[in-house]
Amino acid sequence: MKKILLSGTMLAMMAGMASATLVTENYSGSEIAIPDGTPVGIANSLSVSGASGAIEDVSVNLDISGGYNGDLYGYLVFQPTSGSSATALLLNQIGTSGSNPFGYSSSGFNVTLSDSGTANGDIHNANVGAGNTVTGIWQPDQSAGVNSLDSTFNQSSANGTWTLFLADLSAGGGTSELVSWGVNISVVPEPVTWALLGFAGVLGLARLIAWRGRRTQKQL
Repeated sequence: MKKILLSGTMLAMMAGMASATLVTENYSGSEIAIPDGTPVGIANSLSVSGASGAIEDVSVNLDISGGYNGDLYGYLVFQPTSGSSATALLLNQIGTSGSNPFGYSSSGFNVTLSDSGTANGDIHNANVGAGNTVTGIWQPDQSAGVNSLDSTFNQSSANGTWTLFLADLSAGGGTSELVSWGVNISVVPEPVTWALLGFAGVLGLARLIAWRGRRTQKQL
């Protein structure tokens, strides 16, 4: 009975040791102009490989200069190495509404979009004044309904292709440029992995105890 209790305790301790690993991929090449007034837009992809574990959290860093923020529309697509793709809305012409069809006249973003960006709230409401750059940590655009990066990308693996799409949907507000962007993915080991490690640890401990017991008997 003591051995069973010891094994259960050790397994619980090992399971508690599971912690998230942060996987980050960034684009920082030449600035990419976002064509003014066309839904064709631009797409830029990042590849993730070698990540081990299930996705726990996703956030997006976005650096855009110039233009008219109320014109911009953007989303993130994840195509895993195996399985179906998933898409999450990031920007949806911030500030647009029935009473304001043109949206906010701020210029540029230097933000992180994250489900945990509750301090600033929904980026659709990021009214920082004409010509100013939106900064800080925000939730992705909620104008089309509840929009969660974490639940959208709740996949078994982070490995695959992450693609950012951006378009300027209204002509005349100037040209925005994508300066850089990146995706931050927290992954955690699968529970079965930690259970196996725990079992291996318990087995090794049991063998050590048995070996020391035999050694003590021989010395006596």
